[in-house]
Amino acid sequence: MIEPLKSGTAEIVKATIPALEAYGVTITKTMYGSLMRDPAIAAMFNQTDQANGRQPHALAAAVLAYARHIDHPEKLESALSLIVERHVAVMVKPEQYPVVGTALLGAIKTVLGDAATPQIMEAWSDAYRFLAEILISHEARIYNERSALPGGWREWRSFRVASRVQESDTVTSFWLAPVDNKPVLLHKPGQFLTFKLERDGINTRRSYSISNAPDAQSYRISVKRDPNGQVSSWFHDRLREGDKLDVAPPAGDFTLAATGTSPVLLASAGIGITPFMSMLLTARAGGITKPLHLVHGDHDYDRIPFRSSLLELAGAPTAPRIDLFSSTGAGNNLSLPGHKGHISAQWIFDNITPETHIFVCGPRSFQHDLIGGLRKLGVTNDRIHHEFFGSDEALAA
Repeated sequence: MIEPLKSGTAEIVKATIPALEAYGVTITKTMYGSLMRDPAIAAMFNQTDQANGRQPHALAAAVLAYARHIDHPEKLESALSLIVERHVAVMVKPEQYPVVGTALLGAIKTVLGDAATPQIMEAWSDAYRFLAEILISHEARIYNERSALPGGWREWRSFRVASRVQESDTVTSFWLAPVDNKPVLLHKPGQFLTFKLERDGINTRRSYSISNAPDAQSYRISVKRDPNGQVSSWFHDRLREGDKLDVAPPAGDFTLAATGTSPVLLASAGIGITPFMSMLLTARAGGITKPLHLVHGDHDYDRIPFRSSLLELAGAPTAPRIDLFSSTGAGNNLSLPGHKGHISAQWIFDNITPETHIFVCGPRSFQHDLIGGLRKLGVTNDRIHHEFFGSDEALAA
C-alpha cells in the first residue's frame, strides 16, 4: 500500500525549487558518482550518457519536474510511464530503491550544505519514499502481468542467435529463438528487448527495438554498427549463430495503442526505422488496419536498411505510403518515391491531417529538430510520440 505524503512535505519540497534550478545537475552528478561504485547498479546505466553528462542532466530535469508537480503527480503520468518501462526493461528491483535514495539524499546534503536543513532533508526523504512506492507498485504490476501472459517470463531468459542477416553495409539483423524452445510473448509493434551483457570485458544492459511482426517463436533485432560503440561493434564482430544471450521480456510504450483509428505518420532516420518495420510488417499481416505513412531519411539510398522488405511492403494490396529522403540524392534504385535533402517539419506538416499522429525515431539531433519544428507549426504534444534509447532531457524540455 502506498502511504500518502506527510503533511507539509509538498510545501517544503516546492520551496526547494530555486535550489534545484541552480544546483540540480551538480546534485545528480554527485549522486551518480556514489552509485557508480556499485557494479550491479552501474551496469544498468549507459556509461556514454554518464560520461557526456546527459544522464545527470536528464535526472536533474526529472527531479525538478517532480518538485514542481509533487502536489499534482497526475501531471507526471506520461513521464512516470516511461520511467517504469525503462526500469522493467533492466530488471530494477525494490531493494535497489533505498540504495538510490541514500545516494540522492546524500548528494542533496553534500551540495546544499547548511542550506539543507533537517526539515528539508526529512521532506525530501518522504518525497523520495512516496515516489519509490509508486514506481515499485507500477513495476510489480507490469512484471506480474507480462510473466502471466502466454509466452511471458520473469527475470532473464536465455535466447540463442538463430540467424544473422545483413540488411546494409552497417546494419545487421539477429533472429533470436528461446533456448527452452517454448513460445515467446507476442510483443506490441514498437517495443524493444533489453539484453544483459556480461562477457568479453562488457558489463552493461542494452536495448534494441524489435523489428519483426509479432511472432510466438522468435524476435528480430537490427543493430547498426557505431564506429565508437563498444556494444554495437560486439554484436557485429563477436556474436555468431548459436551464441546465447540473456533477454528481458519486451517492454516500451512507443506503440500505436493511444492513437485510436487516426492515421499515423512514421518519421525515421538511420536505424530509427527498426520499430517502424515491426509496425509496417504487422500491418501487412492484418494486425494494424489504420493508414500508415513511412517517411525515412538516410545519407544515401544504398545505406537504407530493409530495402527488399520496403519494396515488398510497397507492393502489398494494402500498401502503406512510403517516402524516402537522401541527403545526397544518390543511388535511388528502389522504385519508391525519393526526395533529395533532409526530412523537415514543414514537409511533414504539409503531408498530414489534423488527426494524424506522428511517431519519430532516429538520432538525437533529428528528433530534436523535427519535434521542435512540429510544435512551432502547431502540432500538439498529444499527437507527437518519440523513442530514444538514452537520456532524454533535451527532447523532454
